[in-house]
Amino acid sequence: MHSSSITFDSLPTPAWLRDLPVLVGNLVPITGILFFGWSPAALLLIYQAELAAICVWTVVKIPFAHKRPNNAIDNHFKLLGPLQQKRGSIGLPGPLLSVYPRNVPTLVFAVVLTPMVVGLAFVPFALTRPTVTEADAAAFLLGGAAVFLTREIETYREYFRGGGYREHSPRSLLLVPFKYLCIVGLLFMAFLGLESTVGTTAFLDPERSVLGLAIGKLAYDVRASRLARDDDRRSIFSLLYGSKRTEIEPEPVETPDGEPKLRTSMGQTATIGDALLHGLAYLAGAIGFVTVLIVGFGVLASSLGIVFFGLGLGGFFVALRAITRYVRYGTLEYQCYGDVLVAYDRLLDEPQAKVENYAVTEIALSEGLLDRLLGTETIEFDVYSDADTTVELFVPVPDSVDTDDTANESVAMTVPHLDAPRSITEALGLSWHLDDSARD
Repeated sequence: MHSSSITFDSLPTPAWLRDLPVLVGNLVPITGILFFGWSPAALLLIYQAELAAICVWTVVKIPFAHKRPNNAIDNHFKLLGPLQQKRGSIGLPGPLLSVYPRNVPTLVFAVVLTPMVVGLAFVPFALTRPTVTEADAAAFLLGGAAVFLTREIETYREYFRGGGYREHSPRSLLLVPFKYLCIVGLLFMAFLGLESTVGTTAFLDPERSVLGLAIGKLAYDVRASRLARDDDRRSIFSLLYGSKRTEIEPEPVETPDGEPKLRTSMGQTATIGDALLHGLAYLAGAIGFVTVLIVGFGVLASSLGIVFFGLGLGGFFVALRAITRYVRYGTLEYQCYGDVLVAYDRLLDEPQAKVENYAVTEIALSEGLLDRLLGTETIEFDVYSDADTTVELFVPVPDSVDTDDTANESVAMTVPHLDAPRSITEALGLSWHLDDSARD
């Protein structure tokens, strides 16, 4: 007997079923307006809850996003930016997906941004509706729970179970909160405009005004849901900001077969010292200035609480910068394969970058403060590259964006604080660069 190989999961999902959570989430306030007499205040509170739900579920999604962000923040945000360069993931127990350390900077930004976005969206409501009745509160609890639940279902079905995490980077996920902040802002302005006509125009009574806004939002959400699944169309937000289509599909760094000829890395003392020095050096900027101001004010005010707060603030950023530096360089092992030098992350069990000997244009040895203290040297490899290194934080023209991963291109590489840096150049057959530099 012939049995069909088609399974339920392989069948295409109808468009109406994909839009069902969006429909339900928007029909709840419309039903409340038509049949339960919900007020404009209740409707706007529900939209606040929906914006909060969007932000919360975006934060939940970010650690699992598979694609690499198509921007470069390491030169603009030294505190957490270097983590975005990390390749590889950390597996979680059971059925949970792997998380990516490179998503940490965006995750921190999203966690900080979420209360700001929700609070900013709440300001117009607070100015126009300073009092909330018990009926409004009950409607808010019911409607807010409904929109939060529908967003949860959509996140599970589309992102986790449906594999949406493979199509996104953490940066592209932030498009949704930004978009809905704009939409909620437009709704508030429209609401204020419509409300100002109440009493002068018979057609625009309060119920009709908020009902029109609710129907308009429903139409927008359904359209946005369908645009997200249409490969041939883009929304205005995607054209201005970019989307999952403009992000980089990660590729592994290819390494030669066989065992490396040489393995070397920083010693434990150098690793800890390097992280601590970079943490303390972070106080040389704006954070250090603010720390000194707070501590100085505490001393003048004879307040130990203010002094400790200033010291704690400075210590927090020092520790954070030290951890970032350690994760970026402290876990690396440098492997020589004869003609290729590979930076390999022992924690993530993943090659991070490589430089091939034919691409090297210059090699330099240097001794910083830590090198002089420990008797080590830092070696730097410069490579030839004709690639355009200018990377935009935003992606205004998605069609022209390069989404190829540069994992297997030779990159300039710094190998810090080694006891015998010449062992690398000898293994690569590049010691003549150092000999030429010494003669010069």
